Amino acid sequence: MTENNAAAFDKNAFNTLLGSDDASSLSPLFDRALESLTQFVNADNFDYSQLEFDAHKLKTTCTQLGVKRLANVFLSLEHAAAQGDAARCDALIRMLKSEFAQIQDSLRRHSELLMREARSET
Repeated sequence: MTENNAAAFDKNAFNTLLGSDDASSLSPLFDRALESLTQFVNADNFDYSQLEFDAHKLKTTCTQLGVKRLANVFLSLEHAAAQGDAARCDALIRMLKSEFAQIQDSLRRHSELLMREARSET
């Protein structure tokens, strides 16, 4: 993981938020959050009438996962969607895809680590 990617993902944010180091609890929650984010980023078509809600929800998800830069882009997307600014929404979605591509491996590695720890706890 590069230094830039390390700064983009705070691997301790999720456990701190939930007040737990119990991987058997954290792993499925982290995986569901990561899956929601991945589905949005990998989508080719967006329902612009739903975009403000989705951006708000995923902004929170990113904050919980410890991905603050992505959370900030989702905040901007939420505002652009609320204003009906399709061109800005499209630009922000491209930015989200680019940013996610840079940290995706770090998030997946953390997910795998939580899964291994959860198995070792049982």
